[in-house]
Amino acid sequence: MNPDSSFDATAMVLRTRHAGWRFLIDKSGRVFQAGFAAVPHDVPDNALTTAEIPRAFDFVQEREGHAWMYATQGDTVLRSMALAGAFDRPPPAERERTAGAVRDIRLRYVRHAWTHDVHPHLTPAARTGAVDPREIFKLELLDVAYDLHVHLYFRITPDCDIIERWVTLQNRGPTTLRLDQCAFGSLWLPPGPWELMRPHGGWGREFMVNRECLPPGRVCSEYKGLLTGHSANPFFLLNRVGQAHERQGEVWFGALAYSGDWQIQFDTLPSGMLHVVGGFHPDTFEWTLKPGDTFTSPAMLLGHATDGWSGASQRMHQFACDHVLPRPGREADRPVLYNSWEATYFDLAIEQQVALARTAAELGIELFCVDDGWFGGRRSDRSGLGDWVVSAAVFPNGLQPLIDEVHRLGMGFGLWVEPEMVNPDSDLYRRHPDWVLHYPGRPRTEGRNQLMLDFGRPEVVAHIREQLDHLLASHDIDFLKWDMNRHVTEAGSVAGTQLPLRHVEAVYGLLDYLRRRHPGLRIESCAAGGGRVDYGILARVDQCWTSDNTDAFHRMAIQEGFSLAYPPRVMESWVTHEINHQTGGYAPLGLRFDCAMRGALGIGIDIRTLSDTERAEYRERIAFYKRIRPIIQRRPLHRLERLEEAGRSVWQYGPDADGRVALSILNQHQVFGQFRPPIRLHALAPETRYRVTDWSGTLMGQWTGAHLLAWGYVDDDKAGKGTFGHSATLLLEPHA
Repeated sequence: MNPDSSFDATAMVLRTRHAGWRFLIDKSGRVFQAGFAAVPHDVPDNALTTAEIPRAFDFVQEREGHAWMYATQGDTVLRSMALAGAFDRPPPAERERTAGAVRDIRLRYVRHAWTHDVHPHLTPAARTGAVDPREIFKLELLDVAYDLHVHLYFRITPDCDIIERWVTLQNRGPTTLRLDQCAFGSLWLPPGPWELMRPHGGWGREFMVNRECLPPGRVCSEYKGLLTGHSANPFFLLNRVGQAHERQGEVWFGALAYSGDWQIQFDTLPSGMLHVVGGFHPDTFEWTLKPGDTFTSPAMLLGHATDGWSGASQRMHQFACDHVLPRPGREADRPVLYNSWEATYFDLAIEQQVALARTAAELGIELFCVDDGWFGGRRSDRSGLGDWVVSAAVFPNGLQPLIDEVHRLGMGFGLWVEPEMVNPDSDLYRRHPDWVLHYPGRPRTEGRNQLMLDFGRPEVVAHIREQLDHLLASHDIDFLKWDMNRHVTEAGSVAGTQLPLRHVEAVYGLLDYLRRRHPGLRIESCAAGGGRVDYGILARVDQCWTSDNTDAFHRMAIQEGFSLAYPPRVMESWVTHEINHQTGGYAPLGLRFDCAMRGALGIGIDIRTLSDTERAEYRERIAFYKRIRPIIQRRPLHRLERLEEAGRSVWQYGPDADGRVALSILNQHQVFGQFRPPIRLHALAPETRYRVTDWSGTLMGQWTGAHLLAWGYVDDDKAGKGTFGHSATLLLEPHA
C-alpha cells in the first residue's frame, strides 16, 4: 500500500497475488472504493495510487451517491446500505432536542494500521491463539457527532486472491445505538451489464445453478430460518455478460462465513455500477449497542480471478482447505463411510448392526455410522429427540459391544445426532416444555414432529453440551453426523431479537467445545441434506452432507453447484439402492459409484442384500477410489464440461505431484443420433505419455499429453444409441 496525496483524494491499494483493491480518502475523511481488478504482480504500488481517477466516479458521486467503502444511512446513500441504526437521543453537544431517535450515522477516516492479532466474530477458539502470517489492514472510522468507532478489517490471502472483510463497532459514548442492519462487507464494481451466478433450489435439489443478467435495481439472495438454507446459499460469482466461462474471463466472487439468517444484495444503479452488500438479514437482525459495548461481525470473503469460473472455484477451494477447515483433519483424506440409515431406518437391533459392520469391513469401508434411532424412545420420528442416552431396547448391553466390534474390524465408529431439536414426546420436553422456541399463549408449530430448542437460553445449551460430552466420554466414538431437520417458525426466545445470532453462536460453541474435548472426533454437517453448508460451519466440521437426494441423476447437478464454492473433499455422497428411495428412479451401479466418488465416498445401500458378484465389484470400486482419493480430495478441480451445455458433466482432478490425473465423466442424458465431442483435458505435460485405466484396471489406451490437450479423450459412451447414465472414472498415469 502506498498513499499519494497529489489529487483531491488520497489513494491506497491492497494487493493480492493477481489483483488490487483501490480505495480513496478525500479531504473530509470520506472513504470510497475505487476498484477491485486484475493487477500484474510486477506493477509497483505507486503506479496504481497515482493513476487518474475516472470521471465517471465523480459523476456517480454527484448523481447517485458515493461508492462508499462502508455505506451508512446518514450520508448520500440512495440505495443499499451496509450499516443502519438509531441513536436513542441527540448527541450531548447538541442543544436542540428533537423528538424520537436519531437515524443518522456518518463515518469519517481517523487512521489506518496493519495488524495480525484480530479475528472476525465466530472464529473458532483454536484459531484465535494461533500464529497467522496473513496481514490485516484496519481502517478506523468515527461518526461525525457520536463517539461511535467503526473498524473496517481487510485480511489478505494473496495466494487465493481473496480479501476477507468484517467490521467492529465500539460505542464509546453515553448514547445507546440500536442497530437494524449490519453488513460484514461490500464491493463496488464498475458499470456492467453484469451476470450473476448463484445457487437456488430446495430440499432434495440444493445448489441448483442460476445464471442471470442483473436487471436495474436490487436483487437479493437470502435465507431466514436459523440455518444457511436449502433454497439459497451465501456465495456468488459475477462477471460481465458473456465475458466469462469455465476457464477464461474475469470473475469476481464472494461468500459469507455465517450459518444463520443472511442476505446478499446486488444493487445495480442507473449508471450501471453494481453495489454488493452481504451480512446479517435485516428482517431479523437487531442489536443494541449500549455505552461501552463492542460488536464484531463475521466475515465476508471477496475475491477475483482472471481464469473463469473454475479459477474462482479453485481459489475458494484452496482457501477452504488451507485457512478454514479445522485441524486435525485439514490434511487428512476423508474415510470411506458406511451409513446404516437406508438399510434399517428406525428398525435397529444389535445383531443387524453387527452384520452390517462385518460386511462393510469386507468391502473395505473405513467408517461405520449408526444413524437415527439408537437413543431414548426413538422408534419413529415422533419421539425421543432430546434424550441423548443409549436405548436399552435397541442395545441391551449398551453401545460399547457394537463399538468394540466395529473397531476390531478396523473401522471408525460414528453416530447420528440432532442436538438442536426435541420431540414433544420426550423426557426432555416433559421436564422442560418452556425450553423450546415459542411465544407464550401461542400455538407451537411442529416440523417433522419436532420443535426447536431455545439456544438463546444458556441452561439449554449447557444441558445439551453435558449430554453430548458424556456420550463421547463414555464411548469410543470417532464421528458425529450433526443434523437439523427443520427451520424456525415461532422464534420466541429469552434472547429476544438477538436469537438469530445467539443460536449460531451456541451451535458453533458446542462444536468447538466437543472438538476441543475430543481432539480426534470427526464431524459432518447435515441439515435435512445441504441446509447448513457455508464458510462458517466449515471452520468446525470435516465434511457436509450435500443433499438427502441420493439419486445419481439428480446428484450430478447438485454436486456441480456445490463445487462452485466448496471443495470436493468436504462433499459427502453415497452409493445407494438401484431403485432410489427418494425419487424411485433407476441408476446403474457404475453411475452411482462414479457420482459418489467425486468427493468423500459413502455407501448407504443395505449391503446385506448384495450378491457375491456385487460384493466383489464393490470391493474393487472402493479399492480404486482409495487409489485416486488423494487426487480427488487434494488436487485442483477443473470442470471441463457442464450439464447445462450438453447434458454431460466432466471433472478433472489434478495433476498431482507425480503427474497423475483423475477424470470423472457423468452423462445425464443422450440425444439419439448425436455424438459427443472429445474431452480436452487441462494442465497435462505435452511430451508425457499417459496410461489411462478404469476402476477394474482395464487399459483404455495410451496417449501423449499433447494429444489429450489438443484432440481430447473420446469417451466410449455409445453415442448415437440413446444411452442414458453412462459414466466413467479414469486414472491417467505418466507412462514411460
